[in-house]
Amino acid sequence: MAVIMNRIPNFISRLPILALIVICAASLLVVMFPRVHGQVYLKSNSSALMQFQNVILRPSLGSQIHQINQDSNRTAHLIVIDHVNNTGCYAECLSAYNYTISVLGSSPNPRAFKGSEAGTNVTLGQGKYNATAPEVSTFYAEDFSPDCSGVINGGETKKCIIANSYANDIKTWTDEASNIKIQFSYLPLYPFVGNNTALNFKVTDLKTGIPLELAHVHVVIIKNVTANFTSSGTVTNNGDFVTYDNITSSHGIFFIKYQFEQEGLHQIIVRINTKDGGVALASFEVPVLFPE
Repeated sequence: MAVIMNRIPNFISRLPILALIVICAASLLVVMFPRVHGQVYLKSNSSALMQFQNVILRPSLGSQIHQINQDSNRTAHLIVIDHVNNTGCYAECLSAYNYTISVLGSSPNPRAFKGSEAGTNVTLGQGKYNATAPEVSTFYAEDFSPDCSGVINGGETKKCIIANSYANDIKTWTDEASNIKIQFSYLPLYPFVGNNTALNFKVTDLKTGIPLELAHVHVVIIKNVTANFTSSGTVTNNGDFVTYDNITSSHGIFFIKYQFEQEGLHQIIVRINTKDGGVALASFEVPVLFPE
């Protein structure tokens, strides 16, 4: 113990020398490793520079992961599913791939893509968004789930389901003498007074099913109704009936948007003149309900 006590004064007396050594060593390191814009360079005798990251200024791994998580939380996901119901369809049926879907919003990726039953993952920033899909066939009713539009938050995942259903209530009129088949359907499936109703027609060759080129179409809607029309230049409203005239179609498909103003059973009469001289006359009925 006495020996240790005797050495303490000697150690204390040497502290200034140790401090000087530490200062010199630090100065030497500064000369050997100068900082340039947050980087440290090592000088060598060959004047080649070896660059490596300054571990003193580099953020910790934990903070980097935290930043990545923050970026991930700001990204939203919209799963878009395009479902096609072909019940009752036996020819020229559509699939999800026939539809092109577009997403509007904050930097959506992808912005436009083919429909998929399995679903497509669209990443986008937070804010308002909207998914759309143009109508491919008037014989398919299109319905969007509530999450196909609205506001999405960062880190949130929503599912948009677009349902395209074949109109099962398709009525067919055949004319064997002229070899013409006329198909008719209406959407929505349950028309109401005051709502727009699409009256869809498809004219094909009775034997081959090939669409016919139509030179002239004349349509009459019978029932004491008044209505709004898609093209006033081809419509005559006579009170007890409404006529559409001078309609043409190069691919055998046409439709009329009509707004029924009275409930009851409405009769639709259509006269078809094909480009090759064929003539057919058909009649269909549409039940219209009054909304309660």
